[in-house]
Amino acid sequence: MTQITTFDEALAAIWERSGYDRGFISNPFAGDDAARLGLVRTARVLELLGNPDRDYPIVHVAGSKGKGSTASFVDSILRAAGQRSGRFLSPHLHSYRERFVVDNAIIGEADFTRLVADVMSPTIEAERADDAIGQLTAWEISTAMALLWFSRSDCDIAVVEVGMGGTLDATNVIDPAVSVITTLDYEHTAILGTTMTEIASNKAGIIKPGRPAVSADGPVEALKVIEAKAYEAGAPLSFANRDWTVTGTDRSFTVVGANWRHDDLVSSLIGRHQVDNAGLAIAAVHELLKLNLPPDGTIDESVRRGIGAAFLPGRFEIMRHPSGVTFVLDGAHSPASAQALALAVRERFPAFKITIVIGMLEDKDPARLLQPFVPLANRWLVAPPESPRAQRSDTIVAALRALGAEPEATRGVRDAIAQAIPAASSPAANDVVVVTGSLSTVADARLALGLA
Repeated sequence: MTQITTFDEALAAIWERSGYDRGFISNPFAGDDAARLGLVRTARVLELLGNPDRDYPIVHVAGSKGKGSTASFVDSILRAAGQRSGRFLSPHLHSYRERFVVDNAIIGEADFTRLVADVMSPTIEAERADDAIGQLTAWEISTAMALLWFSRSDCDIAVVEVGMGGTLDATNVIDPAVSVITTLDYEHTAILGTTMTEIASNKAGIIKPGRPAVSADGPVEALKVIEAKAYEAGAPLSFANRDWTVTGTDRSFTVVGANWRHDDLVSSLIGRHQVDNAGLAIAAVHELLKLNLPPDGTIDESVRRGIGAAFLPGRFEIMRHPSGVTFVLDGAHSPASAQALALAVRERFPAFKITIVIGMLEDKDPARLLQPFVPLANRWLVAPPESPRAQRSDTIVAALRALGAEPEATRGVRDAIAQAIPAASSPAANDVVVVTGSLSTVADARLALGLA
């Protein structure tokens, strides 16, 4: 193995492993049997590293939408309670280091470089010991890196997001203190299944024997699958709108459980859907309390501060441009998240004209993702993100025309931003520019707007 001594070498060592930075294997379409080998590989590397994932309790988060926001809320509440919290998230917006966070600080380049070098050594050892397991992917290596980093950082607890699905994701080697399932939607259907039942079964695969689980509300068929998985595992299960309720808006809401309540909370993340995500996060924290795990102390104040301080770039991120244009950056990439974003924009900017800059990845269904925005948009700018997985502009243009819209194709996100600013800042023109469709699109916009 080539010695890894620089940050660029560390990144190269990860990326040369796989074209996919999350999900199952180098080719995630190879099927479940091949995907299961990823769990074997990840577990073996962790064993060679001394099983660092057993040094602290873990909150494991799966779901189709709201996964990042819910994890951010949990992490923020834990830190408000005085806990040293680690967080593993994906995808990143600008730097791969963003995936590895301790106490709300991303890992530095020097620590990242050492971490890659230290994980690559047992990775190669595991591969040489058993050719049958194949090579670890970038996602599997990253999972091992995160779990080792949290141990080295003396974390009291960690919040770990699933990359894709649940059952066969590399993160599913962990034994969580609490499993969290956020809102489900149709996503990655070529891999996870085309029905809500199949998708729910995959997500519910993170539920472990005897470990408590909390779940967002959802379609009846999905909830039945989650409930059956929990029953089979002997895992206590709590559902939103059954075991706790959330009422109000992001400016003031109340969450009430069987033996607890939190009143007059204010969410730092905007939108009614974020209130539901906050409620789910609070329910997860109360499961930790039942297990005598952190946080401790005055939980009501920790919840209040944590919900009010959580921040997630690219999730209804509002930026006032010097030209006077207001930008809303949101990485909505599923029909349900698009619906939630459209509702939030309508509520926050009821009398404004809206330009939508849209770019998405090739595994998305354009028509279903675009539909919620059609009644909202006064102008469409189609902007493919700088990603090898970007959906073709002509595919999105055709889908919009089929929905009755008149889209304009652009060369990319930076070009679309440049076109949107003079139009939106001129008299009687559009007032708000919404950039959405994928986190890759949002990342390009943040760079173009000087936010990164």
